[in-house]
Amino acid sequence: MVFATCLLVSLAQAAGAGGPDATRVTAAPPSPAIEIDRGKVKGEPARLAWSPDQTQVYVQMVERDRKGVAKTSHFVVTLADRKLKRVDAEPQWAARYWAWKSAQAAPGVPAFKVAVDFREELVKATATPLGGNLARGDPGASGGGAGAGAGLGVDEAQAAANQTQRVGIYTLRLKGELLGEWKNEAVVPGLTFGWAPVGLGLVVFASASGDLVLMDEQGRKQELAGARDVVLPAWSDDGARIAYLSKSGRKTLTLYLMDVARS
Repeated sequence: MVFATCLLVSLAQAAGAGGPDATRVTAAPPSPAIEIDRGKVKGEPARLAWSPDQTQVYVQMVERDRKGVAKTSHFVVTLADRKLKRVDAEPQWAARYWAWKSAQAAPGVPAFKVAVDFREELVKATATPLGGNLARGDPGASGGGAGAGAGLGVDEAQAAANQTQRVGIYTLRLKGELLGEWKNEAVVPGLTFGWAPVGLGLVVFASASGDLVLMDEQGRKQELAGARDVVLPAWSDDGARIAYLSKSGRKTLTLYLMDVARS
């Protein structure tokens, strides 16, 4: 605890001087804390949160049925005995943690902020046919008659239109780095990134390849070696550890912990 307190003070002092340099933060190799059997724990990981005393980690899983109706399950990992326990609801401390962990701006550094972009695209459900009236412009097509090469018949025009759908795409970026993209679905802030505690001006996020990257408010960054297929990176309240989930097997999730320090 003394180490953690000194680390937090050191980082906070650096933040006051313009923010700590992400390239000078060192991280120990990730250590597995517990494996989660997805045959017993159903759904996809949706939230990860530290308890204020850093002795527990909350894991939320969401399972959807064929109609898209969500069922949420709640679990707490006690780090001392490395056991996973199902609980009835999300602990209050987890909800408070998630509020700042997944916020749009870094705690205490409002200028260090995630940019949210929305756009719509027309996407064809299937490829355009290579043969038939659509490709040939057959004069015998329904609604045709202008001669060979007249193009699309009415029936085929309608079919082609039915194969096109409008897709809404939300994109999250930070200092030009892609944090995530959601197509025709709700954005999940915090799924791919996690802020450091208040005032530090640091963030960890999963890159497009699933590696764990640390970045500061100046945009300086480094990849943290050994972290792969990262989901829900989460920084402890004392700034001394990072937790994340990784899909370590077809039916297994592993909770990893990393010790971090500023050199």
